[in-house]
Amino acid sequence: MAPKSNDQRLLDRILEDQRSRLAPNQKLDEFFNYFAASTALQDLDLDIDELRDGIVDGSHDCGIDGIWVLVDDRYVSADVDRHTTLRAGKIELVILQAKTSPGYQETAFEKLHYHLPILLDMDRDVAELAGSTNAKLLDRTGRFLHVLEGLASSFPEVFVRVIYASRSAEPPHPNVRSKGNRLERELTKISSGTKCKVEYLGAGELRELSARGAVVVSELVFTDTPMSTSLGEGYVCLARLDEYYRFITSANDALRLELFESNVRDYAGRTSVNTAIGETLRSSQRDDFWWFNNGVTIVAEEVRIAGKKIVMKDPQIVNGLQTSHEVYKYFQNSGAHHDRSILVRIMVPPASGRARDGIIRATNSQTQLPPGALRATEQIQKDLEESLQRDGYYYERRANYYRNLGFPLEQVVSMSRLAREFTAFVVGEPHASLKYSEDLLLDDSHYFKVFSPDHDLDLYRLVLDVHLRVGEFLPTFAEDNPLLGDTSENWRYHLAYMASFALTRLRRPTHRDLLNIKVEHLSDVLLRGMATILDREYRASLRGNRVKGIDRVARSSDFTTRIRQATVSARRFKIDR
Repeated sequence: MAPKSNDQRLLDRILEDQRSRLAPNQKLDEFFNYFAASTALQDLDLDIDELRDGIVDGSHDCGIDGIWVLVDDRYVSADVDRHTTLRAGKIELVILQAKTSPGYQETAFEKLHYHLPILLDMDRDVAELAGSTNAKLLDRTGRFLHVLEGLASSFPEVFVRVIYASRSAEPPHPNVRSKGNRLERELTKISSGTKCKVEYLGAGELRELSARGAVVVSELVFTDTPMSTSLGEGYVCLARLDEYYRFITSANDALRLELFESNVRDYAGRTSVNTAIGETLRSSQRDDFWWFNNGVTIVAEEVRIAGKKIVMKDPQIVNGLQTSHEVYKYFQNSGAHHDRSILVRIMVPPASGRARDGIIRATNSQTQLPPGALRATEQIQKDLEESLQRDGYYYERRANYYRNLGFPLEQVVSMSRLAREFTAFVVGEPHASLKYSEDLLLDDSHYFKVFSPDHDLDLYRLVLDVHLRVGEFLPTFAEDNPLLGDTSENWRYHLAYMASFALTRLRRPTHRDLLNIKVEHLSDVLLRGMATILDREYRASLRGNRVKGIDRVARSSDFTTRIRQATVSARRFKIDR
């Protein structure tokens, strides 16, 4: 065995430090998938749920460890149709191959070259592939094909990015590169005009990227001395358009989506307002841009003036997302600043957060808000963050806040994750946990089933504890009992749902009954019994109709009824009331 290089030693130290801090119960190979994904894709600003949603490593993964689909830099979630209702300029498919081996291997590309053309063929036979491909991989490649077809009339650019990450200290051998180039050529055939690039990330590259991390301090160059306010801390200034473009983009010219986490509206596309903004930017007239535009509003934790720069800690653009997107598109298409400027308002609200929430609401009240907007400012969300932190969980009212601080992955809880797990265990709809997109989970029709001041806050902690216990059990169970579909995605929510009956010994447990549960009673023996029943019911539902697939079965309310009946009738659980 060749001796380790310095880069390999340093990368191994980084990996072990992060694994022990973020996921101490994960094996190194499993954690390396997440580490490679979060490191290689950091400029896409995916949150924890989105990163893990794309990891498909496991049995029958066809040599693919992760796969993510983005439309105009937005991650395509389970509700694929909402991404195909508007026109789009770009579809991106990211494929990850992550191996802890100390070198690049030709076999990695051989597997991808064989499987990807089949998986990405619109005429693929899903029923036939189900026998040799895990369900999660089939679903994620299906998302790509769905948006590719649904957005065909927009004539979007299509990009495929294949990332091969390893612990290699040396660049790939020419034979490996040759097969990587062959894969590039093959994937350009997905559709006319498709562009493909293979990236190699070895020990040195991964170490360098991981050191870059998330940007928490940002600088904006202004044209004239900012005007400050006498009441509270705030500034108004003009910034040249090209300097504002630099502020909202990362080192590789990608839009910094983390700047817009507090903006309650998403980019609206080619609306009349956005078209007008774009036309003003493209105008050859010498009239200044800020004369015709309201500018942007930024809130920050701290602001200081340094020469001709205004330095901000944790800036959030709470108003001006549409303008920012149009400025970004303008410069992406080789636009020039022509000495024109944009108006920027920067505020530092008190640490209590009330003023900050008020600014967000006031500056975003002009148009109808999408489902789930402004949920983070509600009292129940603030109470949950405080309550769950006492129980060892870090509840993210703002995406990626605790992740960027380096808290363990299983202890960082997003609003959508809590909604899914609560829906399965308490509401009793595990099929909805799998089926609903984030918009549906946080829409009024479902949101108040989950987030209500009438619910005991301890119930949310119990929900997370139960799902955490199920998540710990499934890998061990799968070692001797391969999971149908080859991933745990379709098992976790249903097992948690079954646990509500098995632990209370009641057919219709109330919230009070659930709160009497002791998670330590969720033993391996009990979980194994429930998993055996779930496996039996899956097989019975698929018998004679494999075309349905386990994904479709798991997302069916009829299957939820079926496993409830199977659980309460099982003698081993003694559910007799």
